[in-house]
Amino acid sequence: MSADGRREDWLCERQTEGVSLCLRVRRWLVRRRTPFQELALAETDDLGLVLALDGKIMLSQRDEPFYHEMLVHPAMLLHPSPERVLVVGGGDGGTLREVLRHPSVQAAVLVEIDREVIRASREHLAAIHQGAWDDPRVEVVIAPGEEFTAGKEGEFDVILVDSTDPVGPGEALFSDQFFAACGRALAQGGLLALQAGTPFFWQQSLRQLVIRLRRQFPEVAVYLGFVPSYPSGMWAYALAGPAGFRGQEAELETRYAARGLSTQYYSPAVHRAAFALPPFLARLLAEKPTPTGSR
Repeated sequence: MSADGRREDWLCERQTEGVSLCLRVRRWLVRRRTPFQELALAETDDLGLVLALDGKIMLSQRDEPFYHEMLVHPAMLLHPSPERVLVVGGGDGGTLREVLRHPSVQAAVLVEIDREVIRASREHLAAIHQGAWDDPRVEVVIAPGEEFTAGKEGEFDVILVDSTDPVGPGEALFSDQFFAACGRALAQGGLLALQAGTPFFWQQSLRQLVIRLRRQFPEVAVYLGFVPSYPSGMWAYALAGPAGFRGQEAELETRYAARGLSTQYYSPAVHRAAFALPPFLARLLAEKPTPTGSR
């Protein structure tokens, strides 16, 4: 109840066993069970529109550019001319919106397992997708991402995995099999980028993710961003591709300007800084030599 006796609604995410984030809700736009998950869309006092799946905040209107820009632009700008892009997940349309800002993109395929997420987002999250769904370059496929990707060979320049946490519908998108399929689906010089959770609360999950990526790709790099509505605020992303792909960083400013990008969080300077990992994380992700024997 509020101080004046009115009933208050709250959207609360239990981030760990002992930590929760609660947002006061002005009004609920959607609250229903889909065939895959609990879907909630709310207008909140402090973060604007908020989308939650199974009680986990997927985005807030106030800080979603922090996430979407950092997921999309590092990979897109490290590629000299991304023409075909695959987005796995991302049913809110924010990742798709950022992809389409790169003028070289000729086709963007978005694969989402839950059509109800897209339907609710199209109706209520115009501020997020900004009409991306109606772009003629976009193809939407309703299917599990791991099944769609398994049948592709060398079709995409960039694959972006905008998934939920590695539980429920999102669990298969963190597997060895999925990463191997992504490797096959990438064209020569192609890059895979994915959200990798919080290195503050979920350190071992991040480490296991990186180990799996290293089994499939010659080079893997982790970088950080700040997303206030996500657990701990510190968020990790992973980039994987051919050896030496980060050598393209010399072209960041030129490509950023040539593609006419305008961003709120990402910049070429932020890009470079994001790969400078704090010592605790560098130690966590250090490749361990294979033991040759024991005493």
